[in-house]
Amino acid sequence: MNRRLALVLTLALPLAGLAASWATTHRTAQQGTEWLVPIGGYDPRDLLRGHYVIYTYDWPGLEGGSADLTSEPMLCLEGQAPNLARAHLPGGKPCEHPVRASGGWNDPEGGLASGRLYVSQERAATLQRQLADPKLQGIVRIRVRKDGHLTPLDITFRPRPAVPGAPVDPTP
Repeated sequence: MNRRLALVLTLALPLAGLAASWATTHRTAQQGTEWLVPIGGYDPRDLLRGHYVIYTYDWPGLEGGSADLTSEPMLCLEGQAPNLARAHLPGGKPCEHPVRASGGWNDPEGGLASGRLYVSQERAATLQRQLADPKLQGIVRIRVRKDGHLTPLDITFRPRPAVPGAPVDPTP
């Protein structure tokens, strides 16, 4: 084997391995079921660390909020994806759609109480204004893999549902 061919193979083999690793990771990241989860609140982005929005999930069906569930590493989702009917603790029963806290319950990088969505600076400013609007309900679209890993994809908005007994706003 001549030296030039050996050099080409020596350089090509690590690049082929890197490409295969990237393709596998990309394929895995694209798999899963998408769900729409209401946002309960948000924190303003920290400009020193990047452009992102940190928000708290408002899991339907969980009473008392996520603060009481700090020791729980998993939730079960119910509903017809992407429409989430309710979330509940597994309670030792099988769970068809599990969501796991990969970074602790309240870790925005992989928790079940809060999440972090990275966006452009312009989009972050727009999202921040929309999240502060009391007439709008933020909805985060998440992708949940079979192993329960949660990935936030986007935030959209819809009119906030009326609270029973509250006065009706006559403005359109």
